[in-house]
Parts: sequence; C-alpha cells; structure tokens
Amino acid sequence: MTHLRRPQTLLRCTALALALLGSAGAMAQAAPDADHLLYQMQPGDTLTGLVARHMQGPDALKQVVEANRFANIHRIPVGQKIKIPRGLLKFTPSSATVSRLNCKTVVQIEGNNAVPIKTGSVLEEGAVVRIPAGCQFALTLEDESTVRLMSGAVIQLKTLRRNAFEASPEVKIELLDGRLEIDVPRKRLSTDAPFQVLTPTSVAGVRGTEFRVGFDAKQRSSQVEVKVGAVGARGLNEKTEKRAGPGEGVAISASGQALELEKLLAPPRYASFESRSGGKDVLLKFEASAKADRFLLVTADDANFSALLAQDQPKQAQVLAPALGTKPVFYQWSAISSNGVMGDASDYAVCKGYKRLEQWRCNVPFNVTGLIKPHLQFQKVDAQGQVFELLNGPVQAVDNNVLVFRGLPSGVYRWRIEHEISATMKAGMNGQFELVAIPGED
Repeated sequence: MTHLRRPQTLLRCTALALALLGSAGAMAQAAPDADHLLYQMQPGDTLTGLVARHMQGPDALKQVVEANRFANIHRIPVGQKIKIPRGLLKFTPSSATVSRLNCKTVVQIEGNNAVPIKTGSVLEEGAVVRIPAGCQFALTLEDESTVRLMSGAVIQLKTLRRNAFEASPEVKIELLDGRLEIDVPRKRLSTDAPFQVLTPTSVAGVRGTEFRVGFDAKQRSSQVEVKVGAVGARGLNEKTEKRAGPGEGVAISASGQALELEKLLAPPRYASFESRSGGKDVLLKFEASAKADRFLLVTADDANFSALLAQDQPKQAQVLAPALGTKPVFYQWSAISSNGVMGDASDYAVCKGYKRLEQWRCNVPFNVTGLIKPHLQFQKVDAQGQVFELLNGPVQAVDNNVLVFRGLPSGVYRWRIEHEISATMKAGMNGQFELVAIPGED
C-alpha cells in the first residue's frame, strides 16, 4: 500500500512548476496557460451575449477583448477559439469531503479558530487543514479525485468552483508544508478545468495522473515522481519542461534547474533474518539497489497501515525487529536516489509463526477504526499468479475495530477496503503485502 504513507521529511516544493502533458518522453515542451479558458464559438454565440451570461465584473468585456485579437468583436466566426480569463467566469461553489481520517486531532483552521473535523466533513474553498504527525488524511473531490495528505502537512483549498463551460470543477490546492499525493481520474479530460497544486514557490498542473511532489528542506531540492500518466517538470524560472512518464522521476536543484530524468528505484526485497539477543530480537535483511542513497522505512501495527508506529530513513536496508510474535509487524520500504527521488514501495508483514499443517503461520490484523460500513476484499496470490479469495464482504464481527485473519501462511496477499463517507459517496483504499512467517517455538 503506497498511498497515505510518505515521509514527513520531504516538505515544500521549491523552484518547480509542473504541467501534465499528453504522453511521456524527454522532449522540451512549453508550459500550458492555466489562467485562461479556451472557448470555441458556437452558432448563435455573440461576444456580448457570452459575457452577459457567463462572466462577471464591470470590465469583463474589455478584459476578454484585451486577451484576444479580434478583427471585429461583433463578427467572430463560428469555430474560432477565444481566450477567457478564468477570473471573469461566473461559478458555483464545489467542495471536498474528508474520506479518510485515522486520528481525532485533525483541525480546520478558520481565522484564529481551530475547528475539529472528522470523516464525512465537507470542506469548502478557503479552508486550511493541518495534519498532525502520525495521522493519515484524505479528501475526495466532486470529480472523484483523491488528495492524500501526509503526516505533518498543511494545505489551503484556494479554489473549488464550477463554471458553465467545463465538466469538472476548477481546483487549486496550496501545500503550505509537508507532502501530498494526487490521484486524478482518467475521466477528467484535457479540456476540463485546471487542477493545480501550488506551493509558495511552485505550481503543479494535473490531468488524469498519479504523482507525488516532495521537497527536502535541508538540501533545498525538489522531486517529482510519476506513478501513472505523465508530468512535465521545470524549474520556476525555466521556460521548457522535461516529461516524466510512469516509473520516472526528476529532481529540481536548489538553484531551480531540472536535472535529467531517472528511473524510479525498485523497492528493497526481503532476503533473510538473523536471531539476536538470545533469539528474542530478529535482524531482518533486505536486498536493495546499489544506486539507493538511503531508504524510507514506515512501520505499522496493521495490514492497512492505520496505526503507524515509526517512520525512518535508514542508510541500510535492514531493520531490527524486537520481540516478534504471532501478530506481524508491518514494514513498508522505498528506495531513495542521491537526488532525493523516491521509488515506489513494497509492504512486508513479518512474524514469528506457529506451525499448523507443516506450515508456519501468522495472525494478520486489519484496522477499520472510523470506517463506516467497511467492505473488505482479501486475496492470496500464489507464485503462479493464481488468486484465491479469502473474503469479499462487509466487515461485521470485529474486536475493538480490528479484524484478524488467523493462521495465514507465508505468501503474497492483496486487499481492498471500501467504505461509506455519506449516503451518496464512497471511498476506498488498497494494498498488497508479502507475509514472512519466521519459524517460532511451536
């Protein structure tokens, strides 16, 4: 599971401007204009009529004329495309709904007041949200986009609004501190309203993609990592962009220079274990790329990483696991390059098993605290890729909001949890982990 769990140490993006491009590649490309809507004149349209119906402000007509080169404003031919400054458009408010929250201390900041929020809370344009350390938080927008905020992040919803010309709402989110991930659905077209992630020194324009943005506060360098789709990245003062496609990343130096594209490093893979301290502690060793400068290691108490235990950046791909029991400890590993570009993650669950039917087995928990009507799909995937369904249904009988699968042998497991946010909205999370059952005393 890679979403909702990324490092607190990667902070504000600096000297960076992003814009989604139609395909991957390394060719330079001019940054698109997100401040204007491009409208194609239809039969019966007049410029004055469009201004009267769809725009606001006493000088709206003057601004549209200044943004275009019309031979005659009263005779604009059908099919001609005109630029309309977005600030002129009449709009209706859009909103964002809290779709995941695993702690009770997240607050919305309004002026000098702090208002607690919870799963299902509806946030509007202008809202400022602060995510405490150790918390996981996600917003679902009206176009089904998901914004996942990391521990310690602070954002402001600067723009959430709809207009008459575009199917999807216009979105501007300012990242004031921390780190976030964006998942914009493919149904959002290139002709839709812009979806932008801002920082005090950068902007990221999104279309139908999944990507991450990070900033190393000590090194003053920025990183862009693409999971799905393509993103064009440039330094704030650069005029051209470099395209990063799926599985690629690009770093931007402290001076605002985009470096060469690089492949995202593969995550460390479990290799072996050594017993320590008389057999009570276990040193877990992982195989990793020699190109990795360091690693991100996130530790949790449950398979869906709802209860985070620790977050570190070790230089070696190994971890000391004290007093392992039949309930696993969950580890997520990512490799980080020397430029700070982070690869995708792999999840591992490690326990000291008990032997049943000639196999060492563990008891694997899922934490569904705070989820309304959770539905869990849980599968085992064998070495040949064959899938065996262990559960596909509502989670009903739980102890302290924890559902435990007992007696699971080593292997790869895949899961997805869907839950209600409101009567009309649902959200989901998914992941995969490899279970490693180390021989115990049984």
